[in-house]
Amino acid sequence: PNLDPIYQHVGHFVGIRPATNFRDYQISLTAERNWITCASIRSTGLTASLGIGRHVVDLLRSLLPLPKPMEKIRTSPLPEVSQLVDQYNNSEDGCVLVHGFLYKVTHPLTQFGFQARSGIARSTKGWGKR
Repeated sequence: PNLDPIYQHVGHFVGIRPATNFRDYQISLTAERNWITCASIRSTGLTASLGIGRHVVDLLRSLLPLPKPMEKIRTSPLPEVSQLVDQYNNSEDGCVLVHGFLYKVTHPLTQFGFQARSGIARSTKGWGKR
């Protein structure tokens, strides 16, 4: 079968104590079947879960093609809070302009904060910075 790393898995079991007649964990890869077996993980598996997960990811990487590098996402800094406060308090519709897009301020705590800072926003530029 083909391996779909995002949507396909056989199953997972929580609360069932998988065990075999072997003492150690049973983690193996059957590449020709696109199959990874994780069994006989007992209570010590909780402590070892990060290492087990890392090992399973390494096994998956040996089966899957390397992912394409992600494009770097360009971000733009938000305007100064004092500018947003001024815009909000000077607009009739409770909107602010951010990078050419008009946003309606709808959250009650943001509205309260913007109203409370009205008139003092200019004098508190950089407020809270250390």
